[in-house]
Amino acid sequence: MRALRKIGRIGLTIGAAAALVTGLTANAQAADGPFSYIRADTGAPDELDNPPNDVCLPIPGGAAHAENDTDATAFVYSDGSCRRLLAIVGVGGTWDETGPPPEPAHSVGFGSG
Repeated sequence: MRALRKIGRIGLTIGAAAALVTGLTANAQAADGPFSYIRADTGAPDELDNPPNDVCLPIPGGAAHAENDTDATAFVYSDGSCRRLLAIVGVGGTWDETGPPPEPAHSVGFGSG
């Protein structure tokens, strides 16, 4: 009986530790802060707040200008599937569409490179 209780306590301790580590890892996989942009379709400001890392994210309306105020590097793409890289925008950096013709960004990914 004592052995089963001891095994149960050990299992509970290991489970709690695993849950804590998993929780910290999940939080570490998001870029902290906003990626602000000016929509290419309307000229209105918009933003992606605390975007996940290592995920291709569409930029609704496209972006004509962007400010990376996250704590991760932003990879800005001209297509919606993160295949045609336009720019790498460091932490605190900005990006403006170039041309002619102007080429807005339609997706972005975050990470360390």
